[in-house]
Amino acid sequence: MLIRKPNRLIDEKSPYLLQHAYNPVDWYPWGAEAFFKARVEDKPIFLSIGYSSCHWCHVMERESFENPAIAEILNRHFVSVKVDREERPDVDEIYISAVQLMAGHAGWPLSVFLTPDGLPFYGGTYYPPQVFAEVLARVASVWQTNRGQVLGAAAELKAELEQLVAMRHAAMRGERSPDIFRGYKAQMMEGFDPIYGGFGGAPKFPPSTALPVLLYLGTEWDDEDSAGMALMTLLRMGMGGIFDHIGGGFHRYSTDERWFLPHFEKMLYDNAQLGWAYAHAYTLTGDAFYGDIAQRTFDWMLREMRTVEGAFASALDADTPEGEGYYYTWTEKEIYEILPREEADLFCRVYEIQPEGNYHDEATRRPTGRNIPHLTKPIEQHAEELNLDADELRERLNDIRARLLVARQTRHAPRRDDKILTDWNGLAIWALAYAADVFEEKRERYEQAAAEAAEFLWQNLRDANGRLLHRYREGEASIPAYLPDYAFYGMGLMELYSLTLERVWLERAVEIADQMIARFHDAERGGFYTTDSAHDLLIMPVKSYQDRALPSGNGGAVQFLASLSTALAIEEPQRSERYAHLAANTLDSCWAILRRAPTAGDSLLYGYLLLEGDLLEPPDLEIPVPAYTETEEQDGPVRVDLLPQPEGLLVLFQIEDGWHINAAYPQEGRIPTTIEVSTDLPVQIGEPIWMPPQRIQSGSEPIEVYYEQAAALLPITAEESSDATDGYVRILVRYQPCTETECGLPVERAFLIPLSLRPQD
Repeated sequence: MLIRKPNRLIDEKSPYLLQHAYNPVDWYPWGAEAFFKARVEDKPIFLSIGYSSCHWCHVMERESFENPAIAEILNRHFVSVKVDREERPDVDEIYISAVQLMAGHAGWPLSVFLTPDGLPFYGGTYYPPQVFAEVLARVASVWQTNRGQVLGAAAELKAELEQLVAMRHAAMRGERSPDIFRGYKAQMMEGFDPIYGGFGGAPKFPPSTALPVLLYLGTEWDDEDSAGMALMTLLRMGMGGIFDHIGGGFHRYSTDERWFLPHFEKMLYDNAQLGWAYAHAYTLTGDAFYGDIAQRTFDWMLREMRTVEGAFASALDADTPEGEGYYYTWTEKEIYEILPREEADLFCRVYEIQPEGNYHDEATRRPTGRNIPHLTKPIEQHAEELNLDADELRERLNDIRARLLVARQTRHAPRRDDKILTDWNGLAIWALAYAADVFEEKRERYEQAAAEAAEFLWQNLRDANGRLLHRYREGEASIPAYLPDYAFYGMGLMELYSLTLERVWLERAVEIADQMIARFHDAERGGFYTTDSAHDLLIMPVKSYQDRALPSGNGGAVQFLASLSTALAIEEPQRSERYAHLAANTLDSCWAILRRAPTAGDSLLYGYLLLEGDLLEPPDLEIPVPAYTETEEQDGPVRVDLLPQPEGLLVLFQIEDGWHINAAYPQEGRIPTTIEVSTDLPVQIGEPIWMPPQRIQSGSEPIEVYYEQAAALLPITAEESSDATDGYVRILVRYQPCTETECGLPVERAFLIPLSLRPQD
């Protein structure tokens, strides 16, 4: 009988850390003990960051952290620290930004090497075991033989991180203007997929933070393009395999551009935001499809994510003992064993169930023989083809799905990460309270769930001084709260107040807002830090304006303060004005960043609309037909066009089937796609803003490339001048066209674009 000895993670509460508690790696949790050991023993720190429902985190654990030989290398040469990014988003924000600077991309599992003082000097993401062993040996050797170079590189990287993460520089400030929504819409249209909805190529993530902005522009400012992008994306996601058609709720993201093949984990924050968006789309259109998806998403949250305490758990894993996706997929035989033949025929026809299966394993591309239920056409079209009433067909499908759900519940269920996070629960409260006002038949159920979760946080996730805490599990609340905890919980309280008009929710929201301002507000530069002095061992403060899967802390703070200001405008005008001023100043504190990349700050722009949208003069959101497109004959599989936009110049690559070009950052053995610009005009030309590349497997190494299309926006800003000026902009584009088996010679194309500057009246 093998008795395994636990490491230090056995005393942690995080389900993710506990998953690693019996690894042979001598793991430490993030804390002073690990840093002290690294200093005393003069060893670098290996920092591994992930989360419980991360598929590739589990793969790396099985391949490397359970491997005795790799564990021996780690234990001999490093101090190994394991972090749950959901518990410590501040640590994750710093080090994922560092890896992005070093490698050009980042994700989870995040693998970072630090000095004993916590400064990063090398990093990546998932490593196959052989590659990981080689990386460990190389880093250990460099640490011993070339210490000065390592420390110098770490110091340089820290200086870059302070600009990126701490956000302290005054050049970020600007004066807010509704004109930004022209640039925002232009960028969104550049990346929009007109066939399948969504933005960018595979992998494709739900644009959760963008949907509120697009829906607002589409309805309040009558912009059909914005409404169309939002509604089509919601339609295609709701039809695709990324939506769980049997149990409800959305998986994390789609590995393909069609929303068909998901990564199967389910996150509370995704479903809260998407449930809100579908409910909002239903109020705007009256289309039953959006209302149905919204209710099935919220019903899944209440059925599978609600804890016995009345709050919400964090996530469901992607994996079960049978493998990733098994729980959610079906063979045709299973369908016919569960359902009567007539019902099985109907379900298989509507949800595209194939005898041979439609689900291919993501990593190997091998057929599994299983099926992902999904729709390729609306229910109404199926009803017409079957000569059935659409409502009758929906009722029959509801009954079939209910029986399949009961059958599915006999399988090994995905593991649930049952920790309760204040910020994610805040989003769930916000979404459920909104949905309670939309769906009269579900009002009581949704309102009660939102109120009970809000009450649980108030009673159980505050310390003795009334300050919020971040995480609760197994009766223990811990970790000082971050800015998003305050902002998102505040948003939930305000939505509850809007729904019920019960004074207690407003009073608690005011208390939360005042604590948020006292703890996190940057009085010198404006905006809010994510962290304060209660968050230990950070190499710098964190201030985030960029949305990721969740709204940024500053975006949430602006939305919270805007709604609070509106609610207090009549009764407490001075307090209302203070909150409005702080929200406006937060927007101004990062306006230069938003001007350069408006789509990075969806939640800030939505906060701007909540704060002042009714008072703004909407700009002209019509995007003109491009004034210039390269028309010369271009040989080869890649065509390059230049398209002027309001915010600069769009460089568009059209790539023939079977070919790809490399991403815009160096990858070993591959020539990156680059754009160089020069001009004789008094203009500032920023760094290219690239659409996200797609990841493919090349041998044992993942690489990032562009298929079909690539695009980069060159921001162009005229310097202040009263003189009319004519001149040229020279664009030099380099790329390497490749197929799956070989790469061609690099190609250079030069463009000379005439440009006229004219002073504005």
